[in-house]
Amino acid sequence: MTFQYGSDDPSIKNPFKREGILYLASGTIILALGIISLFALRNQMVATGQAAGWLNLAICLILLAGGVAYVTKGLLQIFRFYVGRGIPSSISKNEARSEKHVYEAGVAYSAEDLDQMLTGRKNITFREPSTLLDRMVYSLYPKMLFLPYSMRNYLHVLIQNTGYSLIALLIYLLALLSSSLGLTQLTNSSFSSWLGIGLACSLLLMWLFNTLSVKHTHSTRLLGGKGRIVWVILLSILIPAIGEIALRQGVQFPEAPVGPALHLIALFLIIPILVAASLTLAKFRSELYEPLTEVSEFREHWQENVHPKDFFRSLDMELANLRYKEYPNRIYRELSPNLNMEGSMDKGSFVGDTIQETQPVYEELAYPPLFQQLRLYTAVFGHLLVVLSAVLLFVTNRQHIDGLDGTLLFDGIFFPLLLWIFGSAAQTLSHLFWAEMHFSSYLIHFQGEGTYTESKLSVGMAITDSTRSENTFVRTSFSPWLLVSRLMTSTQAGSGAGNLAGPRFVTSMHRADDLLDHLVGKIRRYLGDREIIATTISNKDLGAIQTIYAFNESAPSKEAIEKLDKPELKKSISRIGDEDGDGSNGESKD
Repeated sequence: MTFQYGSDDPSIKNPFKREGILYLASGTIILALGIISLFALRNQMVATGQAAGWLNLAICLILLAGGVAYVTKGLLQIFRFYVGRGIPSSISKNEARSEKHVYEAGVAYSAEDLDQMLTGRKNITFREPSTLLDRMVYSLYPKMLFLPYSMRNYLHVLIQNTGYSLIALLIYLLALLSSSLGLTQLTNSSFSSWLGIGLACSLLLMWLFNTLSVKHTHSTRLLGGKGRIVWVILLSILIPAIGEIALRQGVQFPEAPVGPALHLIALFLIIPILVAASLTLAKFRSELYEPLTEVSEFREHWQENVHPKDFFRSLDMELANLRYKEYPNRIYRELSPNLNMEGSMDKGSFVGDTIQETQPVYEELAYPPLFQQLRLYTAVFGHLLVVLSAVLLFVTNRQHIDGLDGTLLFDGIFFPLLLWIFGSAAQTLSHLFWAEMHFSSYLIHFQGEGTYTESKLSVGMAITDSTRSENTFVRTSFSPWLLVSRLMTSTQAGSGAGNLAGPRFVTSMHRADDLLDHLVGKIRRYLGDREIIATTISNKDLGAIQTIYAFNESAPSKEAIEKLDKPELKKSISRIGDEDGDGSNGESKD
C-alpha cells in the first residue's frame, strides 16, 4: 500500500525527528572515519603488504557503508512523514468496493476473528508466553502480556539470548570451579582459555544471528521457542567433559592467543544494561492503559410493515454517515442479506450481517516524562556504542600499519562487533517505542434474521372513486443484534514508503453506548417514516386528479344519483312501492 492522496489528510506528525537527528549525527562521524581511512589506504597497502591491505580495504568499506546507511536513514526520518488516505492498514481484509484492489500485507485478523472478539467479549490478540524463560519474566511483570507483538517479540529474543548466555556462563564457571577444587584438570592446561574463547565467540554469534532488529521483531505473530534450551545445556556440559577426557588421555593443547576474561566481562556487562532498559521501558508502556474487552449490545424483536432489506439498507446508510473526513468505512464482512422463499412467493425468511470499522483516528498518548527521557537515553546509548565500534575499527586499521598480529586482529574484530550488536539492539529498543502509534475507531457488527409475509391493501375502491391505489405490503418480524465497541489499536510506523502499512493490533475494547443509541434511534426513525400506501406528490399528477374529479362530478351518472337523494323523488318512489305491495297495478276494479 503506497501513498494515496486526498484533499483531507489525517494530520499525523513525524515521530522520528529526534531519532533521525541521532542517526544523522552518528552516520556523519562513521562516514568521516571511513573517508579518512580511504585516503590512507594506498600508503597502508604499500607499507604493510597485500594481506593487511585487503583487511584495511575491508575496514574502509565497512565504515563507508555503515556511514552512508546511517546518514540515509537519518535523512529519511527527518524528511516529511507522508500520510495518505489509506492509512493505517485494516485489521482485516477490506471488502469495500473502493478498496478491494488495495493489497494489505499486514492484516492481523480475519472477519471470523472479529466476530469472535465482539460476540465473546474477548481479545485474541493477547496470548500467553510459550517458553520457560518468558513465563518466568512475565510472572514478575504480568501486564507485559498486553504489549504489542513487536515489543513482545523483542522481549522474547532478548530473554532467550540472555537466558542461554547465563546458562552457558554458569556451566563454564562450574567447570572452572571443579578444576580449582582438584576434581578436574581443566585449569592445568590451556584448554580452559580455549574454552573461554569458544564461549565468548559462540555467544557473540548467537546474539548476531538471533538479532534484535526491527525486521526480526516486526511480525503478525508471536515468536516462540523450539526447545533450544536443551541443546544449550547439553553442549555446555559436553564440551568441558570432552576436554577433560582428552586431558586425561594425555592430549596437549596449544597456548591460547588471547585471554578470554576481558571479552567475557565486556559481554556480561552490556547484557544487564540492555535487559534493565528493556524491562523498564516495557513496564512503563504496559501500565499506560487497561486492556478492557467491553462491548455495547442491542437485541430486540421488531414487527414492521417494511421489506426485510429496508432494515439492512437503513443501517448501511447510517454507517455511511459516520465517516471521518469523508474517509470510507472499512468493510470486513459485506452486507448481503439473503431472502429464502418458503413454499410460496408471499412468505419466507431472511438473514444477513455485516462487520464494519469507522476510519481510525490518530490519538497521541501522553507518555510520562521519565519514560520519554529513558527512551531518549537508550537511543543515545545505542548510538554511542555504534560510534565507538566504528572508532575501534578505525584504530585497528591504523595499527595494522606495522603488520598483522593475531591478538590485535581478534580483538579488532570481537570488540567492534560486540559494540555494534548491542548498540543496534539499543537503537531497535528505542525505535519500537518511538514508532508506536495509536488509533481509535468504532467496530460495528450488525446481524439480523426473521420472517416476512406479503399482503395486499387497496384504497379508493368505491364505485364513485376515480383514483385508487393497490399496494402489496410486507409484514416483517425482525430480530436485530447490534454489537458496537470503540477500539484502541496499535501499529508500528516506519520511514519511507508504506510507513503505516504494518499490522495493526487491537489493544483494548471500550463500550460505545452513545453510538449504539444513535444507530438504533436513526433506524427507528427511518422505519417510522416509511409509507405503506402509494400516493402521488407530483404537481402535474395532482392537477390531473382534480380534472378527473371534475369530470366525475359533471357525469350523468352522478346527476342521477343526486336526484335519487332528493326527498320528493324518494316519496314518489315510496308511494309507488306501497301500491305495488297491495297487489294492484294502479287501475280500478269494476
